Amino acid sequence: MMTRKTFIKRLAQFSLIGAFPALYSWQVEPFWVEFVQRKLPVKNLPQALEGKTLMQISDLHVGDRFDWNFLIDSFQKAKHFNPDFVVYTGDFVNHGTAEEREDLKKVMSHAVHGKLETFGILGNHDYGKNWDDVECSENICDILEDSGIKMLKNSSEESHGLNFIGFEDLWSPNFYPAEVMKSYDPSKSNIVLCHNPDACDRDIWNGYQGWILSGHTHGG
Repeated sequence: MMTRKTFIKRLAQFSLIGAFPALYSWQVEPFWVEFVQRKLPVKNLPQALEGKTLMQISDLHVGDRFDWNFLIDSFQKAKHFNPDFVVYTGDFVNHGTAEEREDLKKVMSHAVHGKLETFGILGNHDYGKNWDDVECSENICDILEDSGIKMLKNSSEESHGLNFIGFEDLWSPNFYPAEVMKSYDPSKSNIVLCHNPDACDRDIWNGYQGWILSGHTHGG
């Protein structure tokens, strides 16, 4: 089966400069879903969680760029994996307009939930068109909380012996990861949720060594 990266490499050979990226982002990427399974060894993981599954879902971008009913269909397929944990890693909407928020409610009424827990963090697009609208981000959080997703905002929460640490977005006005990382406990089993992987370059980690689950790059 051809992967997304193989497709890009092959098609790029025949694309005109500038034409292919626009076509890809408009008609290809939004409808290209891959369910990729990887082993996730976590240090200090409780024995009761060995063999459990964690599903990461990211970058829904609900808006008018594509038919978001496609997302509902993808959620139905994802539910067949029956995950124990589910984490959503940001960019639930495109610009966070009132219309998009209403559409998000419809999409998230079909959300995938973990049997044990479901967590989420925000991405840059969840802060509005210019990525600085805090009120917009709070409205998005309210919708997600009402949909059964526990939102982590520079905070952590332990579930069944696994500690989830969630950052606000790197480009948002609320990016204060030091608030949660200063109390990071390396003796626990930890997973960090951080929408933008460029945060890995920041001096914020307090010795953390483990998984950082990000979105933002759309699989690239």
